[in-house]
Amino acid sequence: MIKKLAFILVIFIGLSCDSKSQNFVLYKKGKVIPVVKVNSADLHPLAEDLCDLFEQAAGMRPEIIEGSTPKGTPVIEIGYLKNKEAENYTFSFTQKKSDFIIEGAAKESLYYANRKFFELYTGANQFNFSSKEDKLTEINIPRNLEYKFTPDFEYREPYFPQNFKEQFRRWNMTHTLDEEWGIWGHNINKAVKVTEPMLATVNGELNEEQLCFSSPELKAALTDYIKNQIAEKAKQSKYMIMPNDNALVCQCDRCKALGNTEKNASPAVFTLLNILAKEFPEKQFFSTAYITTQQPPEFKLKDNTGVMLSTMAFPKGVVIAQSNKKDFAEKQLSEWKNVTNTIYLWDYAINFDNYLEVYPTVEIMQQNLQFYKSRGVTGVFMQGSEGTYSSFSDLKSYLYAQLLQDANVNLERCMNTFFNENYPEVNDLLFDYYTNAERLALESKKAFDIYGGFNQAYDKYIEKSGFDLFYDRLIQRTDTLDIEKNKDLQKLLLSFTFQKLEMLRTKGIGVGGYAELTEEGNIKIKSVTHTLFERLKKLKKQTGIEEYNESGLKLSDYIVHWDEKILNGNYSNLLLNKKIQFLTPLDEDYPNGRMLTDGAIGFPDYYNNWLLISHEAPSIKIYTEDVGNASTIKMNFLVDERHRIYPPKEVRVKINGRQYGAEVTTEEGSYKATAVIPIAIKEGDEAIIITIVKQPDYTKRPIACDELYFK
Repeated sequence: MIKKLAFILVIFIGLSCDSKSQNFVLYKKGKVIPVVKVNSADLHPLAEDLCDLFEQAAGMRPEIIEGSTPKGTPVIEIGYLKNKEAENYTFSFTQKKSDFIIEGAAKESLYYANRKFFELYTGANQFNFSSKEDKLTEINIPRNLEYKFTPDFEYREPYFPQNFKEQFRRWNMTHTLDEEWGIWGHNINKAVKVTEPMLATVNGELNEEQLCFSSPELKAALTDYIKNQIAEKAKQSKYMIMPNDNALVCQCDRCKALGNTEKNASPAVFTLLNILAKEFPEKQFFSTAYITTQQPPEFKLKDNTGVMLSTMAFPKGVVIAQSNKKDFAEKQLSEWKNVTNTIYLWDYAINFDNYLEVYPTVEIMQQNLQFYKSRGVTGVFMQGSEGTYSSFSDLKSYLYAQLLQDANVNLERCMNTFFNENYPEVNDLLFDYYTNAERLALESKKAFDIYGGFNQAYDKYIEKSGFDLFYDRLIQRTDTLDIEKNKDLQKLLLSFTFQKLEMLRTKGIGVGGYAELTEEGNIKIKSVTHTLFERLKKLKKQTGIEEYNESGLKLSDYIVHWDEKILNGNYSNLLLNKKIQFLTPLDEDYPNGRMLTDGAIGFPDYYNNWLLISHEAPSIKIYTEDVGNASTIKMNFLVDERHRIYPPKEVRVKINGRQYGAEVTTEEGSYKATAVIPIAIKEGDEAIIITIVKQPDYTKRPIACDELYFK
């Protein structure tokens, strides 16, 4: 509230002044030149930083001084807050007499304050600052100014490529894992050498897949590691102490005495956390509310400890406060609030199955961040695409940085500034489309998973967003531009072109698909498909973008699959667009059996064009009148061990009591397994029953099939 009132006050004074006497002239070209004052050597880098910014903005460099200042000269004084513990703000601006005072809680907040000063009082911003040709001739500040700034969240990390750049972090006051965390995630094994006494006891035996958190040896090893980190990387102030990524819990006598159960490791984990927190009071220690540590301990945590709460169990792509999980989320946050005042959130900002899909959920997340803040969340790690490109990653990194400072920030204004400064040739098209997509996603009540196929995005916002018209206009505009000068625009065009091809691929053969049926019944690849394919190849070469999802799928392979399986695949199927009947239930998330006859070819991504079936022996009924004199049945099945999707053992066919069948075979290195079953349809035959038999070892795992071919 202090921050908000102060900012309003600054604007009010600036707008209501009719006379320059209301303002303090800090700089006027050729007449008023400020000096920069520091009182200690460690502040010189901050003074140099401010002088660098002055030189870029005004074409002059102030002098840095210590001690007394010349009379009549404006003084910019840089210093630390006098009582950091008592102050409830991060940095401040104060104007009194001939001084303009910048004070901050730490170096990084002062680097940010230097930039905020120019942003507030010169109209410059982080996008145009270094490239601004018109140098400032005057800088005025409201007299008797008192401006105090505190971000809404104490830890702020948008995990996108842009945040790895130091200048981005200094303009946006964000954090980064490498600088802040001595241990992050499931990485205790990387920090210490795990020995036998540190292993968990599970079912009466030592288990190498989990740790014993009551182990004196583990505690000693972590202590030594932290001491070394303090000596070598003192800036790393946070340590994550969490179990390995599985559901195993140590059941040794010590852990059980602390309160461990077979499913709850929180007692031992958070006891160790408190021990380390007491030994290193100047550092912060965290664990996660995840799998075996979802339940808070029954004791209070030390002041320098906290929890990182994953939102994986919360609904995605919807406003939490308006969802049926609101009470669940509030209960979780409240229970953790009872044991700690430091609750960080691990949330998600993209579709991890498709980095090139827009995934417009920033406005949704704004309301969720407001909800989380009001329930006690104090820090946010917003997981994006790490160091890999994702659609609008530059925009999202900036918007999330703004939101983590102020959850009530005007997002539309931020978007407008961003597009104007970064994509001036097409800013209107991008702004209109992106804001419309955000609005549609916010208004839709449909879930929007962070691991989801294209159809979910299509139903959430793409269908109503006017994407086709937007894309055509964007291509027309960029065809007249030299986009070689704007690599970011090339990357956006690649992501949109990829999205267009996915729209065609998931629609299969027919209306909206990659091919159409001629009057003669032949399949013809549409000319737009060829155009988009060639454009994607060109943009891939220009941008160098390769990986397009968390699993590491590559655009180079995607292009090969399009070329070999669609453009030159010679699709032929007597069952195309015909109805089939499932004799066994379909999965709730995959209710549409038409996926097997629509010509939509499956690539290695399991979430598009594959019909996933969990039942033990799926059976399908086909009427012979729909397939004429077919002599062969062919089925392709997905091989994806990463997602535990295995091909079946065999496919059996029954026609009027006659039995046919074939084993499923997998070519080495291929993502597809195939069954080819020769059949004979005779006069009087009415129906064909196909039964898919799973492998005995994987009866509880799903199978996935893209097309059911009759030839």
